[in-house]
Amino acid sequence: FGRGGAEIPCVLGISKEFVVLVDLEAKEVVFNCFTGDVIGWSAEGAALRIYHGRGDLVSVRAAPDGADGAA
Repeated sequence: FGRGGAEIPCVLGISKEFVVLVDLEAKEVVFNCFTGDVIGWSAEGAALRIYHGRGDLVSVRAAPDGADGAA
């Protein structure tokens, strides 16, 4: 997840009601929206762009193999 050009390692959560990105290191939600607010998405390799609201987007990408942040 990128915030102001910087990337933050996060966990993506998707439920019936919400899409969330959680920064496990800071223990905070860094992005959330209702699933009904998601208007589309596009995939490019390991990256996923999620469009929401009025065309805003959040971009996520899969961590490289072995870099899942699990301890």
